[in-house]
Amino acid sequence: MAKSLDIIDPQREMENKPRANGSEEEPFKMEESHSNGAFYLVLGIIALVLAVGAALYIFYKDYNPAAGSKSATATASAVGTGTTATTTASATSTTTITATASASAATTSFKYTNESIRIVNGNGKEGEASRIKKLLEDKGYKIESTGNATRSYDSSIVYYKTGKEELAKALADAIKGEYSAEVKNSDSTVGQYDAVIALGSK
Repeated sequence: MAKSLDIIDPQREMENKPRANGSEEEPFKMEESHSNGAFYLVLGIIALVLAVGAALYIFYKDYNPAAGSKSATATASAVGTGTTATTTASATSTTTITATASASAATTSFKYTNESIRIVNGNGKEGEASRIKKLLEDKGYKIESTGNATRSYDSSIVYYKTGKEELAKALADAIKGEYSAEVKNSDSTVGQYDAVIALGSK
């Protein structure tokens, strides 16, 4: 009878087989590579930095905290002394316009309510006080009385009670097409009125 063959496990045989030099062979271990992870980390950091840089550029490229001075400085540096003169002239022009606008706003800021006003004729022209009364009433003012001044006036004056300067300025502005009047504070002259217009020579 034939002898049965033993089944040999190749792996077991390899593990039990001594090496030629007499030492056992250590199992071969595959070390995991970490280079790919580091590469993606660096790539991600670079992408983040670029994105932040792009966002800051877009945000600040049109930002100009000192628009007038910065632009004027840049233009002056590029063109030279001629631009400096132009910039100065523009600044002066702007200041003049602003001052004029402020003066106009001060004149128009007053709103008449029920302030008492009197008109006196100091130029000797008959009916002049009544004519100016109608002019002012057409503009919304209430004139309480008219009469003749106790003396002659070479120029027109709007006297006002303390605290009623804006009223006096508004009245002077309202009659400027007929008379050029200055304003003066005089409680004794106006008496019971808030303002008295003394008509002088034109």
